[in-house]
Amino acid sequence: MHDVRTRLPSRPRRGRSVLFVLAVVYGLYLLAGNVFLNTPLFARATNRMPHKFVMTTGPAITLLPGHVTAWNVRLRGHANHTVYVLRAERASARMALLPLLRRELRVPQVRATGVVADIERVAQAVPPPPRGDRGWTLRFDAIRSHSLRQVRFGDLQLSGRGRAEVGFLKQLRGGPSELFESRMGFSAAAVTYQGREVLHDMALTARAHYPRHYREQAPGLAKLGLLHAELEVAARSGGLRLAGDGAPPGIGDARIPGQLQVSAVLDRGAVQPGSRVAWRLPLQLDADDDGPAWLALRLDAGQDGLTVQARLPPRDDRKARLEADLQVAGRTLPFQDPGALLPRLSGTVRGEWQLASLDWIPALFVRRPWLQLNSGGLLQADLRLHEGALAPGSTVDIPAAEAVAEVAGVRMAGTASAHGRIEEGTPAHVRLAVQLPRFEARASGAQRALLFDGRDLSLLLTGDGRLQELRKGVRAQLRFADAAIPDLAAYDGYLGGTAVRLLGGRGVLSGDVVLNTDGRVGHGRMQLRGHGARVRVAGLDLAGTARVDATLRRGDFSQRHFDLSGTTLELRDVQVDGQRRKAPWQGRLSLDRGRIDAQSPFRVDARATLGLSDAGPLLAVFAAQGDYPRWALSLLDSGRVEATTALRWQPGHLLLEGLEAENARLSLKARLELLKQHKRGDLYLRWGVLGAAVELDGTQRHWHLLKAREWFQSRPPLLDGVAPPPAADGARQ
Repeated sequence: MHDVRTRLPSRPRRGRSVLFVLAVVYGLYLLAGNVFLNTPLFARATNRMPHKFVMTTGPAITLLPGHVTAWNVRLRGHANHTVYVLRAERASARMALLPLLRRELRVPQVRATGVVADIERVAQAVPPPPRGDRGWTLRFDAIRSHSLRQVRFGDLQLSGRGRAEVGFLKQLRGGPSELFESRMGFSAAAVTYQGREVLHDMALTARAHYPRHYREQAPGLAKLGLLHAELEVAARSGGLRLAGDGAPPGIGDARIPGQLQVSAVLDRGAVQPGSRVAWRLPLQLDADDDGPAWLALRLDAGQDGLTVQARLPPRDDRKARLEADLQVAGRTLPFQDPGALLPRLSGTVRGEWQLASLDWIPALFVRRPWLQLNSGGLLQADLRLHEGALAPGSTVDIPAAEAVAEVAGVRMAGTASAHGRIEEGTPAHVRLAVQLPRFEARASGAQRALLFDGRDLSLLLTGDGRLQELRKGVRAQLRFADAAIPDLAAYDGYLGGTAVRLLGGRGVLSGDVVLNTDGRVGHGRMQLRGHGARVRVAGLDLAGTARVDATLRRGDFSQRHFDLSGTTLELRDVQVDGQRRKAPWQGRLSLDRGRIDAQSPFRVDARATLGLSDAGPLLAVFAAQGDYPRWALSLLDSGRVEATTALRWQPGHLLLEGLEAENARLSLKARLELLKQHKRGDLYLRWGVLGAAVELDGTQRHWHLLKAREWFQSRPPLLDGVAPPPAADGARQ
């Protein structure tokens, strides 16, 4: 009995010791925990990879292990191309301690107030880590806020009185992720785009979740193929403004608001039957309109697919009406490739519209903007679609629009009309005919000198009627005839220098060329007839009539090589200044083989045949008549001369190599280079047993009357790859 009494006082002392130890431990926790949360130690621990994740807070406090309250919380994360920033005025979190032993940070509950979320896509990417299962697991069962103020996705912003509950799991270092059952709701909310209000007085309810998966199983937008989401929206809407001054469509301020109703369910990428969207919005067609038109849009999901309808009733005071009835086979949405929706599209679109811009129409056909409709105009359409292809019987008409076609450095412009239709075929073919009753052509670039003007230019575009294939195989044919050239001197700039100069004259031009979708000429013909043409070649002034028949047989756009074989230049009734002639001179040049290399530097290589009424102008290039031997002067009117030569032309630079000319009395060989105002070359002339040669370098001439043939043969060629011409049989100096 005595022993029991002696032991009783020790128990209170033991209890006091335990309480003291607990008080000390708690005090140390309070000190260490709050010092950690409110010093740079917290930032060093949480922000070890600032390019991926940064968390900052204002004052923070912890009173119980695993419980933290912080003010002015800001989180910034960067994953792939997405940057998200979350801000909260105050956040309280409870963390489970035991899961830390199995490398899991589990937070059963977070409560936040004054929440704002910003999400945007940026060009710089932070690549995700490779797949793995060794990283820590972050599990947030429920992040709740009853004061969600704003959510922004790029230029789209949702603000109002919001509430949200979000739960997720993510294993670091390439592990799986999961979105738990999450929900968000807004009341008295507004949606703005680039600062302009789109929706207001909105009530929104959304729910979503997706199962656990690794990133490579559903990267990026592919996650929508795993998502289950429900959306309910009821809102008043602003209007759509289509100004008549060429400005792009914008958000209008409607005096009478529109209405938007959404009730939709998306499950694993498929819109569920019964989902619907109905939007009736005011459409302001021009600034002076007293009242808006009303555009009604509707989407309904059935068992077999989606139905889309659009209605704009006609009014007497407007050229605007629309009736669209479209069906989409199947309910799955191809988020990663929206173009895959086109082959599933069928239905009809009918209407007419006075549009501020029509330039999107040629953009359907051409990849580069070589064809443009620069003005607004009336568009009349009756389109029928079947499984993503325009069906026969579809038509499009544009009564009048300002058109510009820029081809091969020439800008042709005028007021055009266009008619498009779909023709029978497998697949069906689209045909768009553009007509310009009057047009004007100017050089591209700053100068824009007038090149020619004419009547009845036609441009015909044909291609595959399937919408996905439309721009891939379009063939365009451009035709015009007898366009007037007021001054041939306008073409002098295309020669690129002073070796050959176009000084003046008038003419007419006709063309028939086939182009691809980039506006490049594939093949075709151009014919120019010049009257009173004045040309300066190698210091000689020529005047007469010219005819050019340019033929482009084929073009290789990848290598930028083009075949000019068959092109001819014909000169008639030519007067040569400084020469006494009994009759006008005639000449013809034919390119037996010709090729353009359009890569830098631009170059034309050809093998040509020349037919000359006499050799007088050619001899005049090398020397004045009085400088030739007396016997050579008798050859100036020796009759027609046939010649062949290799030719190379670059802007401002002309080379003739291996030129051989001959008739019954005369044999002539020459090489000549014209570089801007400088000319040089070699000439060998033979008549029977007599021969002479001259070396030309600018204004300097050196005659070789003895062993002229041997001297000419010893001269190096001016053009690479062309050997000196062989000596004629029996030729003597």
